[in-house]
Amino acid sequence: MAREACFLNTRRALCSSVGINAILFTALLVLQYFYDSRKDDGNATEKFSVHASGQQAKNDYSDFISVSNHTLCVECGYLGENISAEETLYNQILISKYGSQMCCLEDGSLASLARKVLKIGDSEKPIDKDSFSWWRERPNSAHLYLKDWYRTQLHWTASEETGSAFSKLSIVDQNKLVIKKTANYFVYAAVVFDFRTVTKVPQVYYNITSFLPVLPHLQPFVLMGKYGGSPFSEKRHTGYLCGISKFYKGHQISVSVNDHSFIDNTPYANFFGIFRL
Repeated sequence: MAREACFLNTRRALCSSVGINAILFTALLVLQYFYDSRKDDGNATEKFSVHASGQQAKNDYSDFISVSNHTLCVECGYLGENISAEETLYNQILISKYGSQMCCLEDGSLASLARKVLKIGDSEKPIDKDSFSWWRERPNSAHLYLKDWYRTQLHWTASEETGSAFSKLSIVDQNKLVIKKTANYFVYAAVVFDFRTVTKVPQVYYNITSFLPVLPHLQPFVLMGKYGGSPFSEKRHTGYLCGISKFYKGHQISVSVNDHSFIDNTPYANFFGIFRL
């Protein structure tokens, strides 16, 4: 009986943890899509929309995202028409004036992050990083953004102005996260590729690997990977990898891409992270 209760509690904690992080990942990806859409369109203008509080607020850009002072809404039609807010971790699910289904979080810190990334409204004001303490203070976890790269290595950073990047783990050579405690972890990475400078999208391979230095005779192990690129591929797309794995103390986790020439290094576009379950 005790074992069953422990299993149920563990599963509930896992679902909640993955769910909360999935919401933040979705918000970051949508924000990045919008940031690039606005960058490509010099005539982008601010519109008005009804946000979760039922009032009109500036800073709604289309049917993909809406930002007010304390609410962030993202398009979520992929959840299906019959989904209710009670079945998700969102506060409300609304239909925008454009006819899109919008999932809304009443969270001032995420709304502030959205304004900072999209460079709208009071985006020049510094973000209260204490508002991200629930995100930043998790032990045995990290969320990094791509800084640059050198030869075959991607270099990640835990320092940036929004306060969403952090690391409770050691970083080796700017590209490897070192596990401190043996446990099950959720690991993820997103890399944006831009092939608009070529006529045919080439094949690109990217992966997440692990290496245990105490066993040097073992080669780095590919946890997950993906090929991308074909005559039918989108000229600009995001590659996202994630999964759950057991890591031992000292394990080094890294992300690699076989061709860096097509990586879009727009701020916040590429990220790499991990957290203990």
